[in-house]
Amino acid sequence: MRTARVFVILGVALGLAAFAYGFQGKRKPPKPPDITLLEVVCRRVEGEVNIDGKLRATGLKQFRNVELLIDFLGTGKQLLQTKRGPIDAEALDPDQEAEFHLRVADPIRAVYFSVRAEDGDGRDLRLDREGPFPIE
Repeated sequence: MRTARVFVILGVALGLAAFAYGFQGKRKPPKPPDITLLEVVCRRVEGEVNIDGKLRATGLKQFRNVELLIDFLGTGKQLLQTKRGPIDAEALDPDQEAEFHLRVADPIRAVYFSVRAEDGDGRDLRLDREGPFPIE
């Protein structure tokens, strides 16, 4: 009787493992990024933080009124504050590059920053890399 229970438990475990393995093989590949962050630098200058960089639209459609959200992070990479600002181009066509130049008050305790993006309708755009990056 005890041996039968062991075989039933093993059979159920093997069936679940086979199901889980087959389920993992059918995952969709991750979607490609909408925007590639080509370069970004954040520097402290006289009570301000200057964030400058360049990005490229790598998605298949046009993005209008793109705004960047800069998350300033502390030493433990905890979120201290978020600042928002537009890129230099009103519309960003596929494979088009644009620059951005943001100036904000210095978040004193921040040592890192990360970047997110939204279109004009408030939809999150996928970036190829978000950070965190060190503040120079």
